Amino acid sequence: MMAALGWSVFSVMSVIAVLHAYWAFGGLWPAATEADLVKTVIGITRSQTMPPAPHSLAVAVLVFAAAGFALARGVFGFDSVIFVRIPLGVVAVIMLARGIYAYLPGLFSRASEPFATLNATYFSPGILLLGIAFAVLALGPAAR
Repeated sequence: MMAALGWSVFSVMSVIAVLHAYWAFGGLWPAATEADLVKTVIGITRSQTMPPAPHSLAVAVLVFAAAGFALARGVFGFDSVIFVRIPLGVVAVIMLARGIYAYLPGLFSRASEPFATLNATYFSPGILLLGIAFAVLALGPAAR
């Protein structure tokens, strides 16, 4: 079970990291223009431009690092509290907080469309599921 969870989280997070790297280098999918991409994947900005490439690349690196921790714990069974479990727990808390915050009054309630609908329907539930998966990896038994 832990191995399947580790591979699943690693795969999803790797795709997310690749997408951020793609956007950093000017990719526009799933939109046709940069302004539409901002409205689709960011939604909470006055700007019509994507964040600078170094910012998107930093996000890609951090997301891929989180994917690596999931792989190390779930698939390879690394059990270090300091080097694996705590980082997984930190990622779990961040993901769960982001997922929950999206449903509270505040910043996300002022998001533009189509981001607002995509966030409520897909992004935040997915982030919550990933947060739960990271928590299970952080707290669960070692892979065998």
